[in-house]
Amino acid sequence: MERICKNCQTKLEDSFKFCPNCGQEHKEKVVHFKQFILDFLGDYFTFDSLIIRSVRPLLFNPGFLTKEFIAGRRVRYIPPLRMFIFISIIFFLFLGPVDQSAGAEKSEEAEFLDSFFSIWFPRLFFLLLPLFALYLFVLFRKPGRFYLTHFIFSIHFHAFAFVLLTIMVIIIDYIFPSSVFLSQWSFMITIFLLEVYLLIALRKVYEQKWLTTTIKLLLLNIIYVISAMIIFSLAGAMIFYL
Repeated sequence: MERICKNCQTKLEDSFKFCPNCGQEHKEKVVHFKQFILDFLGDYFTFDSLIIRSVRPLLFNPGFLTKEFIAGRRVRYIPPLRMFIFISIIFFLFLGPVDQSAGAEKSEEAEFLDSFFSIWFPRLFFLLLPLFALYLFVLFRKPGRFYLTHFIFSIHFHAFAFVLLTIMVIIIDYIFPSSVFLSQWSFMITIFLLEVYLLIALRKVYEQKWLTTTIKLLLLNIIYVISAMIIFSLAGAMIFYL
């Protein structure tokens, strides 16, 4: 009896368990309830293991995921852009209600904050991803090192930044909303951790000397912060005056 993939109609040899064209597993027409449950549990725990396998090095091993991606070991981790989008959504979910309440006293102010943080702020961060990668490309340029390498690094770093910012927002606005002292210290600690993380990640991925990496980190901070301020200022002015 001829074996055909039910998904793409590709002819299958007897030894094929998976379709060589689309990758779907070849099964009988009748799927038993037991097999349905096993497939669900397999997919669930595989995804769960991917999260654990990806988030742990993202948080505690700077630069590791980028090096793994460059080395071609990608299937065992969540794709970089998907992980960034997932983490950024969580961040903006926590950020949204706070920003709306912060501008509740003045309707015009509230409308501006709501428009900026709910609509433009996420879009601007997606603009900063390739811009940050461009600065890395200029500062850490090397023959054979393509822009994609820097873009993957940018995604992983910003994903880590969103994790830290989410924790900071939860502490400042949900757990201790009235503590100005704790807000200031949380902000400073977050900036410090971001800088330490970025320095270690740059050293591990680009494999340059600590002094060289530190100098380039300072230059990166200056041009990136200036660029971010200009972009956010222009976006804020357009929203407010248009």
